Amino acid sequence: MMKKSIVSLLTIIAAVFLGVAPAFAHVIVHPSSVGVAAFQEFTMSVPSEEDNPTVAIKLLIPDGLKEVTPNVKAGWTIDIKKNGTGDSAKVTEIDWTGGSIPSGQRDDFLFQAQVPSTPTTLKWKAYQTYSDGTVVSWDHDPKLSKGPDDDSAPPPYSTTEIINDLVSPTPEVMTPAKTSNADLLSIVAVGLSAVALVFALRRK
Repeated sequence: MMKKSIVSLLTIIAAVFLGVAPAFAHVIVHPSSVGVAAFQEFTMSVPSEEDNPTVAIKLLIPDGLKEVTPNVKAGWTIDIKKNGTGDSAKVTEIDWTGGSIPSGQRDDFLFQAQVPSTPTTLKWKAYQTYSDGTVVSWDHDPKLSKGPDDDSAPPPYSTTEIINDLVSPTPEVMTPAKTSNADLLSIVAVGLSAVALVFALRRK
């Protein structure tokens, strides 16, 4: 019976992991959550899922990010597009071109940025170009997908939650422990034993 239960549990766990595996075959920016105002290094994971290699990737930078700086990427040319001039210029897009991710393989693209100082959700919209000219637009609301096996859903964008990690949790109010019936019976038993002992000593 125990062996059968263990096998059933392992089957369920395997089904869960196999069910969500396709969701990782997307262009995703990690991490999924960051504390407010933090300087964070992000990693954009790019799988090459078509029969042709990936030759370019464009990432739109969400509003609110500051000090956006991509890491050097060997074999790739990096183009940073900004809105405005001087110190007030905002990075709006990072383009990686000139490299290649073979079919069936993946690569990581890194950049650093300071996230907003208030809680929000960053939406990472990316555009992946293959050598045959095909462009996959990872810019659709992930809520449109009904699940990892929903092939009809458009390519979703990934998100990063900016959370307020500076607020201390509310301390728990300590309340007196309730005395159970068992505890009361134990106290009474000890008391009766003490009384019986006193009477026994007096008789001697």
